[in-house]
Amino acid sequence: MFKIRRTKAALIGIFFLSCSVEATPLLTGVIEDVAAQTIEMPSLPGGWQRRIEWMAPEGAEVSAGELVVRLDPGTLIGEEEKTRADLEKIRFTATRRVDEAQLAVLDAEQALSLASAETRIAKLDAVIPEQTIPRLDFERYQLTFETAQQTERRAEQALTNLRAKLADAEREAALDIEQAEIEYQRIRDALAATEIRAERGGYVIYAENPFTGRKIYPGDTLYGGLQIASVANRQDLRVRFWIHEADYLEFDQGRRLTVATDAQGIDAFAAEIEWRSSQALEKQDWSDGGYFEAYARPLTPLPVQIMPGMSVLGVPDTETEQ
Repeated sequence: MFKIRRTKAALIGIFFLSCSVEATPLLTGVIEDVAAQTIEMPSLPGGWQRRIEWMAPEGAEVSAGELVVRLDPGTLIGEEEKTRADLEKIRFTATRRVDEAQLAVLDAEQALSLASAETRIAKLDAVIPEQTIPRLDFERYQLTFETAQQTERRAEQALTNLRAKLADAEREAALDIEQAEIEYQRIRDALAATEIRAERGGYVIYAENPFTGRKIYPGDTLYGGLQIASVANRQDLRVRFWIHEADYLEFDQGRRLTVATDAQGIDAFAAEIEWRSSQALEKQDWSDGGYFEAYARPLTPLPVQIMPGMSVLGVPDTETEQ
């Protein structure tokens, strides 16, 4: 297990003992994993800020799937219960509405069957030749047949209308249930997002609050999108430095550095600045003035003791001065 420290005096002392450099701009930095998992504060329903309830200890080694950060769920637990109850209620109401429409269709189908049967029976009498029966019976049979046909047509129309209503009820029910399921899943996903787990094995490194320059710890309340921590390992390491604004011109892209850690027994290694920011950030607990971020890639194989999160000190090589 390693400890993450940024004590400039200790770093400077270690480096001076090994390199004997005087009156040279120095860079404070930290070892980082390029492919590290970045853990950010998610934007969740119920608030634009959220409090960190718990974090794995800084420097702790975690495995894939292990819990790293737990956020205060706030009102999400209550919202999850409410949306679940709403979903069950909507499902019940929608199912009942569809069942009622289906029952009405069944009744209409039965009514049409009866009307069709009455029409067929009436037709048997209506087709009797007029000259073979009394005129009064003939006219009565014709009237009964016409009435049965009208009844059958009305039953057919009623069935058509009820089937259309059933289709509408089924579409509305499906839409209502889908919307309720989406809302319930949204809240469930938000509640699940309050527990952030490691995507791969590595070491937990706490991030810095960009507004204060101080490290983020459990109990802090942050805006959505701000980095909380990272999970890093040794697979693809680089060095992130902070350049004081007074020394900015001394450390251009391509400038080579000798980098030493604050741990005893670890050899220094060479690195080259490959990028630097164009906007300074304030670090209130360091000194007055702004600091620019810069990234340097190692030029030689790193000592096996180098781990993500280690504090380092960089000194420019005089051979690369412009």
